[in-house]
Order: sequence, then C-alpha cells, then structure tokens
Amino acid sequence: MRPLANSAETAFTAAAFVYWPWTRTDRTTARGSLPTALVFAAMACIIRPTSGIIWMCAIVMMFVRQPRLGRATRILALTTAIGVPAISSMLLIDRVGYGMWKFPPYAFYLFNVREGLGTWFGESHPLYHVVVSMPVLFTTMLLFVVHGVWIAGQSARVTREPAYVAVGAIALFSLVGHMEYRFLYPLLPIGFMYAAVSIHTLTSKQSVTGKSKHSPWSVRRIAAFLLVTNIVPALYLNTVHQRGVVDVMSYLRQGAQTGSVTNIGFLMPCHSTPFYSHLHANIPMWFLSCEPPLLASGLDTHYWEAGEFEQRPNEFVHAMFANTSTHREKPSHLVLYDAMVVRVQNTLNEVGYVEDARFFNTHFNGDERRRGDVVVYRYSNPLV
Repeated sequence: MRPLANSAETAFTAAAFVYWPWTRTDRTTARGSLPTALVFAAMACIIRPTSGIIWMCAIVMMFVRQPRLGRATRILALTTAIGVPAISSMLLIDRVGYGMWKFPPYAFYLFNVREGLGTWFGESHPLYHVVVSMPVLFTTMLLFVVHGVWIAGQSARVTREPAYVAVGAIALFSLVGHMEYRFLYPLLPIGFMYAAVSIHTLTSKQSVTGKSKHSPWSVRRIAAFLLVTNIVPALYLNTVHQRGVVDVMSYLRQGAQTGSVTNIGFLMPCHSTPFYSHLHANIPMWFLSCEPPLLASGLDTHYWEAGEFEQRPNEFVHAMFANTSTHREKPSHLVLYDAMVVRVQNTLNEVGYVEDARFFNTHFNGDERRRGDVVVYRYSNPLV
C-alpha cells in the first residue's frame, strides 16, 4: 500500500512539474500554468502531506529567482484558493475513513517531530538519501542525471532550478531520523528530465556551446548500456532476492487448502511476509507485535513482542505456550528466519515443533535478523 501511495504521489508531482513556471538560466520564464501546477501539487499533498516539502522548496526557489511583490501576492492567493478546498477534501476523506475528524499532517508532526518516534522503525545515516536512495532509484542512469545537471549550467536553454528544488528537498528529508528510498519517488521526474538532457547532448552533433562535434555515443549504445546494467539486477532482485518470504506463503496456502495448515504464527520481525493477501484462506494467523509507543516518555517501559522475542527468544517461546489465557493458541505451523532458528531450535523441539520446510530467501541482507533461509516448523509431538 505504501509504495502504491508513493507512486500516485509521484504521478501527480510529475504532472505539476510539467506545468510549473520554471525559470531558465537566461532569467526567462518557461511557459506553464501555475494554477494547474498547484492543483496537481495539492493532489500529491492529499495523498502524502510530506510532498509539501518539495513544493515549499519550489516556491522558495521561484521567489529567489524572480523576487517580485506582485508575484508573491498572486502565489499566496492561488495557494489559498486551491489549498483550502484540498485540505477540506482531505478532512472529509479522513472523516469517512476514521469515523472521526482527523488531521494527518498534525499527527505526523506529533509522532515524527515532537516525539521523534520515527526512528522506532529504523534509524538512518544522515547521508542515507545520497548514498542509498539516489543510486537505488536511478541505478546507472544516475551518471546521466549528474551529467545533465552539469549541462544545465552551461546552456541557457536548460534550467538548473528543478535540480536546486531536488537538492533542497533531499536536504530537508534528510533531517528526519528514519529514511526510506521511496520517500524520494517524487523526485524521479526531475532526474529523468536531466538524464534526457544528457543523452540528447551526448548523441547530438553539436556541443553545448553550439560547435560541431563527433560523438562516439548513439541512442542505441546508451539504451543498450542502460538495459544491460538494469535488466540483470532487476531480474535478480525480482526473482531471487528475498523470494523466500513469498514462497513460504505459497507453501502455507497449499497446506491450508488441504487442511494440514490450520493456524500460523510468524516468529519474525513484524511484517516480514505477505499476509492474507497471499494466503487466501480463512485460518488464524498472527505475527509478533511491534507497535510503537504514542509518547517518547514511554519508550523505556513500552512492551513489544518482537523486541522481547529478539532479546529472550527461548523464554518467550516457553511463555507463549505456558499461559493459554493470555497468549495465542498453539499454531500448527511457525515461520522463522534461519538467523533465529539457531537460537531457538532446541526449545521448539521441546514444545513439540519439528522442521517442516525451508525456503531460500537471500544471499545478503543488511538486517541480521532477516538473514538466511525462511524456515517452517510444524507442530508434532513434544519430546517430553
């Protein structure tokens, strides 16, 4: 759901970029429609309010490049005229969804800024977006993106203004503790535009200054380079890397259809696998809870099952089956990562579980908790 929301946000942002009145290097303004751009920007912000950071940078850049009082007044009037209906629509949609009045941007501020709890989901290095997000999003095309930005500084026909907006947005997104590369999806259109400028220049018979030149590059050569350097990783990442978390659900679905799988427990970091969307069977399933506290003051005393299991896995397994009034029913199958199996294998055997299946998952993983195969344990008979 989250990547889908980011993709929709990116689509609206790309449309807004098309109509945005960018300022060229020669200080002339490109044709555009600011009202139309703001409508698309508002749609992006409704989907993900953090998209407002990009448009804040774009408006600031507009004022810097063309500081006119009349323009500022017009932008304020347009923003109000479009923003008020957009915010009202967002409030109504959330009223229907939540059953009460909610303002998600304020909730986002409370959780991520005031309480600083975004790092609950993982703390990132300040340069994460530079060294991870950008290479992941653009792969080998990043070379052409950087080259295109450089060309924009040499030519009056191409503006660097979108690049400045992107740099400002990346800097602001880097101020939060938790980062994911999908947060930069809306900047993809800017990067693709500069990559196109680079490819056009490399394959052109004229240099940036207008002089004739012989280019060893061709559209076919560049396309072949991009295809080879992207298709191979794409095939690996989509068919091999972390396939075990999907394969295990297919295995469990088959067991649920035959009746051998009746109850499933996931002793893994939460949300490690798909859930009912892949199982398609009405049987009980559960995973270790990992809900964050609502206030930073409750961090020290907050209990979450995934953390307890990681710290004391054997004690957790014994306690899970010792008190049926407060814990879950003993599942017919348990799913774990191989990294945890070595720690709890004996305990699982003691309480009646034996290894039933094993699925290759990944050759590498930055999270040591998710390393190794995905292993399925089946309830049999206790050893004692």
